[in-house]
Amino acid sequence: MDWIKKISTDKMLVGLVSLIAVGMSFIYLGKGPLDTPQSTQPQSASTTATIPSTKIGVLEKELESKLQTNILMMEGVGQVQVSVNFLTGLKNEYVRNNNVTKRTNKETDKTGGTRETTEITENNQVVMPSGSSQPVIVMEDRPEIGGVLVIAEGARDPKVREGIHTAVQTLLNIPSARITVVPMGGA
Repeated sequence: MDWIKKISTDKMLVGLVSLIAVGMSFIYLGKGPLDTPQSTQPQSASTTATIPSTKIGVLEKELESKLQTNILMMEGVGQVQVSVNFLTGLKNEYVRNNNVTKRTNKETDKTGGTRETTEITENNQVVMPSGSSQPVIVMEDRPEIGGVLVIAEGARDPKVREGIHTAVQTLLNIPSARITVVPMGGA
């Protein structure tokens, strides 16, 4: 009978240690009761969808934010949502070390004929600073903007819509056909 008590006590001890270990791992990973209240609340789709994962995504979000900030300052606009789409990626031009070697050989054979050969060797290497894995950039071009969509509360008013359209065209220096301004709907 004592051995049954010992086994059940051992099982309880192992279970208790396991429970503590699992609880600590949840707390350590930030999923337990000590986590901040915001993580227990459901996140909206807009906050999870706005995390850019590429350089292009980051540039799009920065440009959207700048446009939105400027448009919000305009009279009669109200709430604004801006979306930007790029046609191309970032274009980088790197510093290159160009070496051209030209070697000419003249040979004369036993019969008096001559043969001339020219060997040209080109070496076009990208310059890498010592201790760095990134090449030296001469120029970085922004991507080409494919289109801009502006959704604004005040866009029902033709004057406000035209003002937004003109502001975006001026700020981005893009053709009018690549800009769409529509009134905000929703419930």
